[in-house]
Amino acid sequence: MESRGALLCIFGATGDLAAKKILPALQQWSKDNIPFERIWCLGRRPLDGPGYHAFVEAKGNFRLNEGLKKAIDYHRLTFDDAAAYHSLAARIVAEGFDPAAKRLFFLAVKPEDVVPIIDQLQAAGLFATGNPEHRLLLEKPFGESLESAAAIQQRLLPLAAEEQMYRIDHYLGKEMIRNILTIRFANRIFTESWHGGAIETVEVISIETSGVEERLEYYDRAGAVNDMVQSHLLQMAALVAMDTPQTLEPESIRRAKIDVLKQMRLDSLHPPVIGQYAGYAAQVPGSTTETFVEATLRIDAPQWQGTRFVVRTGKKLGEKRTEIRLHFRPTRLCLNCSETLEAAPNQLVIEVFPQEGVQLRFNSKTPGYGYGVEPVTADYCHSCRMIGNKPEAYVKLLKDAWSGDKTLFAGFAELQAQWRIADEIQAAAREHGLVVYPPGVWDMREQGGAT
Repeated sequence: MESRGALLCIFGATGDLAAKKILPALQQWSKDNIPFERIWCLGRRPLDGPGYHAFVEAKGNFRLNEGLKKAIDYHRLTFDDAAAYHSLAARIVAEGFDPAAKRLFFLAVKPEDVVPIIDQLQAAGLFATGNPEHRLLLEKPFGESLESAAAIQQRLLPLAAEEQMYRIDHYLGKEMIRNILTIRFANRIFTESWHGGAIETVEVISIETSGVEERLEYYDRAGAVNDMVQSHLLQMAALVAMDTPQTLEPESIRRAKIDVLKQMRLDSLHPPVIGQYAGYAAQVPGSTTETFVEATLRIDAPQWQGTRFVVRTGKKLGEKRTEIRLHFRPTRLCLNCSETLEAAPNQLVIEVFPQEGVQLRFNSKTPGYGYGVEPVTADYCHSCRMIGNKPEAYVKLLKDAWSGDKTLFAGFAELQAQWRIADEIQAAAREHGLVVYPPGVWDMREQGGAT
């Protein structure tokens, strides 16, 4: 039998992430000749291949194309069932796949399931420690605290080398997040003013109108801090605040992010605020899980002295929006030193959702014979320039994992620094109590709700 090539195995294939993100991403990629000859979708439900196709189409509300259907098969297993892993290995051997070929294992599972799965894969001969062609895609969260993340890492290292682990933060695959470095370093007007002397506040915001919905079980364990701040928002803040990397190689960028994350600390003068939308506790009686958080951070580095970094995220708020907003320090315009005009502070907004683009607010003379100053906005729409389907984050991440490019994947040292900050936010916020806010508010901080 002729040897066959690359495999992708998706654990948790009947969950929301697989149906709504991973499989649609593979569908988009398949239009450019996807490299996987077989995609094994693995889950507990009693399904066969065609049954899984119908299941995931209904759950994800899309239609698989015929080429992807041919590549996708289903194998039923529970994560601790050794016999099921051996039967999967037998099916792979029977189909003639080369054990030395590239294999990607996407673990869309709970943190506590990661080590048992890899242990079983190794025991069944499906995954080889140290083989760079065998790669693990580990979906967040990686742990639930700094302590638990370190425990998982300690248990993982005998089973998989660090270079085999690709820890996913799908925000890093988003088009405008990847554009941050270009905006920073390819434009002299920004490079010259990208420091605390010019920038007063940096806001990193990701808010939404929906509640926890189908993610209730996971979300009640995680909360807004662990779900959003620990991963997405701190990574965005690191890209804004890091020093210029020595090169654009993955390790150099990662090193720069680690350095600035280690310098981040809570601002003691601005305690974090956590909240929970009214009605959440009816779903989980007695729950104190936060659905909103705002925290102010400082960076212990000379170039960021005096600059506040504010991270804010929440559910059931008045709008759905993700952006990075840089507020520059105010300036005064002196005309012949006989009259001083107050000019509105400049702002630079990197828009991630719903529109992808950049807004720059600057000051201009008001029209007419007089001399007034008014803020005006230059608005660049990045997504408007894309023809057809815009690039999806998971497509980019899957392609990079396939090619071995780890630029957009978090190393464990990054995770350690991020968990330290998240743990500090959690501890400080609990001292000040939980604010209950009504769904649909535009600014939870102005509600002064019950605690």
